[in-house]
Amino acid sequence: NTDGQTHLNRVEMNTRQLLVGLTILPFLSDMASANVPVGPPPECPALHKVIVVGGTHGNEYTGVWCIKALARRSDELAESFPSLNIETLLSHPEAHMANKRFIDADLNREFTEEKLVGAKDRHPTVESLRAQELNKLLGPKLGSKHPQTDVIVDLHTTTSNMGTCLIVPEGDVPMVRAAAYVAHKCGGEKGEARILVHSMPRNQRPDVKSIARHGLTIEVGPVPQGVLRHDAVEKTEKALHFFLEYLDLLNKDKAGVINKLKEWYSGGKVPVYRSAKASAPGEMSGKIQWPSDPENPNFPQVLVHKSIQDRDFHKIKKGDPLFIDLNGKAIPYSGSHGEEVYLMFVNEGGYYYSSSGTGISVSILRKVRLDDGMVEE
Repeated sequence: NTDGQTHLNRVEMNTRQLLVGLTILPFLSDMASANVPVGPPPECPALHKVIVVGGTHGNEYTGVWCIKALARRSDELAESFPSLNIETLLSHPEAHMANKRFIDADLNREFTEEKLVGAKDRHPTVESLRAQELNKLLGPKLGSKHPQTDVIVDLHTTTSNMGTCLIVPEGDVPMVRAAAYVAHKCGGEKGEARILVHSMPRNQRPDVKSIARHGLTIEVGPVPQGVLRHDAVEKTEKALHFFLEYLDLLNKDKAGVINKLKEWYSGGKVPVYRSAKASAPGEMSGKIQWPSDPENPNFPQVLVHKSIQDRDFHKIKKGDPLFIDLNGKAIPYSGSHGEEVYLMFVNEGGYYYSSSGTGISVSILRKVRLDDGMVEE
């Protein structure tokens, strides 16, 4: 869609002027009703409009590279995936130009119902203004109108050793199935391709992909902040290709592709990591929080213990070493999230910031049903 692409590109080019403006963008009239139920989105009969987003965190360069590369392949994409209207969007140009995760606060924590509806009652930030613009452009997330966008796929990197991680909300059936398809095509656990499921109501989800009817995050690591790595770009592009391939197959032969998934996954159940429930501001998932320096909230008072460094998705038991304090004393895992848990985003650089939620994310190993996208306990 050339007009849509031009519109999105124009928005990207003019974002710096938009973000530093003195006035908050006007609110959508139907957003004012915060009491409209916002549950799991209804499954669409077909998914056509797909926005590939990069640069939600400005110092994660891989996603920006990928959307620039996609923009050069528009004819090829239209030929390969004819049922899809694929557009790209640079999510946070201001932070990207500054090579910073964010300017004032984490943009990927600005899309909760509370923040979108209550923005006019709090001091505007670069990210709150950009969140309003993205919600207007791609949504709306809230209210009686359906979002304009069928699917957002948000491209991220992490400094942690997460491999290729596909992040989806529980109960979003098309995205759970898409993640299962991509994980299998990327080699599954042996290929370090894993699925992470968040169990959070859509209206409470703070991430940009929650604007659309459906959303999936591709998270690849380890990658240093502000750095481009060929291997990380290749992993991201590979996962994105299989994601778009699945959506196109879904539109053409839904029964056929679902049957294929059930051939791959015994009993129609897919191994996943389910994140612990978020309990603190800025968290997408529950974390073992570390204490911060009283003089600098972005500087931890403890080190991540060497025994867990780079061991994302490995099990830790109560009593195992977790942190090291300034005196060199090991601090063990207390069992706060269960006797045995799997750690994720271990020593993630973005989680040194309080607005992103500090600490190490925690998950448990479960299975999700392909039929309804729900995790089995």
